[in-house]
Amino acid sequence: MKTGDDVLEKPTYWQLVFSQSKVNGAPYLGEHLEGSNWSWPDDTYLRRRLRQVRFDQPSDRNMTN
Repeated sequence: MKTGDDVLEKPTYWQLVFSQSKVNGAPYLGEHLEGSNWSWPDDTYLRRRLRQVRFDQPSDRNMTN
């Protein structure tokens, strides 16, 4: 079991993240980063599943009242 002294020696991952955040006064250069083009992967399981679900659903145009 950890004692209180162990916790004070080394900050946790999330303590480091929050201590280095912009809202806590740490410098943030995100606005100055170069932009890059990025696209989602095409042939993933989720993309194939989405196409299948969309294909299987009846469209509104085919419905008659």
